[in-house]
Amino acid sequence: MNKIIDIQFGENPSVPKYRQIVDAIQQKIKTGELKKGDKIPSLNTLCKQYGLSQDTVLTAYNELKSKGNITSQVGKGYFIQSENTDYMHKVLLVFDRLTSYKEELYDSFKETLKKVGSEQIFFHHNNLKMFQTIIEGANGDYSEYVIMPVDHPDAIPIIGKLPSNKVYILDQGRKQFKKTYPYVCQDFEKDIYRILTENEDIVRKYTRMVLVIRDQKSHFKDIANGFLGFCRQRMIQSDVVGNIQLFDIKAGDGFIVADDRDLEFLVLHCVEKQYILGKDLGIISYNEAPLKRIVASGITTITTDFAKMGRSMALMILNGKKEKIDNPFQLIVRNSF
Repeated sequence: MNKIIDIQFGENPSVPKYRQIVDAIQQKIKTGELKKGDKIPSLNTLCKQYGLSQDTVLTAYNELKSKGNITSQVGKGYFIQSENTDYMHKVLLVFDRLTSYKEELYDSFKETLKKVGSEQIFFHHNNLKMFQTIIEGANGDYSEYVIMPVDHPDAIPIIGKLPSNKVYILDQGRKQFKKTYPYVCQDFEKDIYRILTENEDIVRKYTRMVLVIRDQKSHFKDIANGFLGFCRQRMIQSDVVGNIQLFDIKAGDGFIVADDRDLEFLVLHCVEKQYILGKDLGIISYNEAPLKRIVASGITTITTDFAKMGRSMALMILNGKKEKIDNPFQLIVRNSF
């Protein structure tokens, strides 16, 4: 049964009627007249009751949805979703997948936002159809949309269905979206080149540098471009390898490994050959994880600061800024290189 909503519309033209609807419903939530699960009048009911246009009521309801106060169910109507009216932001987070370092990013974002906002997280697992379903299903329900895009040209028009002033790009997609949306992203090509240049002395311990990348996503191609650019300029022998198990590994090789499965293979290879990591063979792994501090007496990593990335994105939303922030790499040197 619908709750009756009595709205006393004022005559002040500076306060639009959609805003007065929002304020009235939020006030009734604060006083307890409306509680979680209560059904509120449909668009048509409110239009007829007060002689309003459907656009006016729809604008009000969409704002209440974006703040998390109400939700809609197809064929059933609108319901109170949350009794917290203090939240200014209801953010949709769309991640590719959850890893230890993405979890660190998420926790940092959530902690920074927690007093004035809420968030919901979905994972597309680099599946374009799933990505489309998430975006289309969420359109209009959130105040901001923070997206790690699928690496596919068709992701661009899918994201374009969202209100452009509410979209933010996170972690990946800098090249594709830098002219369109604010972002906090990694600059993969520039940063791998910078990291290797800054640490050229330890790179030159090895007779050949090998980049192991089994994935052909665009940001991995950027890493390969930066890596090869560095090696060519420094006249360092180099290879880019897709399948490490088919590669002729030799003592004196230094590896940069993007996938942890290849890291495992190389560590086991060293054990079998009785190579000393950091001397006979070098390994740098992408992205920091707690176990990499321990495995093989410590794995050297190239990583971005994911906690900083999460904070930067949350602060951008809280401050209402539209920035383009590059989140730089750092090299954490341990015994493996």
